[in-house]
Amino acid sequence: MSEIQYMEKPDWVPWKDVCDCIHEANVVNDKRGFHMPFADITPDEIEKELEQGKCFIALLDGKVIGTGSYRIRNLRKWYRWGKTVYYCLDGIRPEYQGTDVYFGIAELRNESIKESGIKVFQFHTSEKNKVVIKLNLKYGYKLVMLKPNAEKYEYYSVTMLKWKDGCPFPDWFLKLMFNSSKFISKTFFTPDFRFRPSLRRL
Repeated sequence: MSEIQYMEKPDWVPWKDVCDCIHEANVVNDKRGFHMPFADITPDEIEKELEQGKCFIALLDGKVIGTGSYRIRNLRKWYRWGKTVYYCLDGIRPEYQGTDVYFGIAELRNESIKESGIKVFQFHTSEKNKVVIKLNLKYGYKLVMLKPNAEKYEYYSVTMLKWKDGCPFPDWFLKLMFNSSKFISKTFFTPDFRFRPSLRRL
C-alpha cells in the first residue's frame, strides 16, 4: 500500500483537486443537517481566501485525500484584539475520516504556525457539529460566541478560540458572553441572519 504524503500544497497540485476534496468531505455534514459555507467553494475563491495564508494536503497515489488551511486575521472583537490564526477549509474525504489523516495535516499546519509567532487560534463551525466542538474543547479551545451564519445557510455558527499562553478571561465570564450571544441570536434572528418575522410585526 502506498504511503500518505503530507505537504504544503505545491504549485503542481491544482486548486480544483483541493476543492474536490472539500466538497466530498462535506457530503457527510450535509447528511447531518448542516451545509458548511465553504462546502461549495471554487478554485478561484479558495486561492483568494488564502492569499494571506497557507494550505496543507495529504496525498495518496496522487489524490488529495485531506486538506487543512489557515490564514492570519486581524480581529477587533471583545475576545481578541490583534492578529489571530484562523483555521479554515478543512476537509477529509469520507473514507479517511476518523483516521490519522486529519492529525497528520494538523501537525504540519501547527509547525508552520509556530513560525508566525501568533499564539491565539480561532475557528468557526456549526453548533450542530457536536463532535468537532467537543474535541476542540478537550484540546483547550473556549466557546466565545454564537451567531447566525452570515453565508445564508441554515445553522448558527459557533466561534471558538484558544490562547496558547492561557485564556485572559475567567470561565464564568466566557460562559456569560457566549450564552448572551446565543440568547440574542436565537431570539432576534433566523439562522441565515434575517430578522425574525414574528418580531417585525411588533
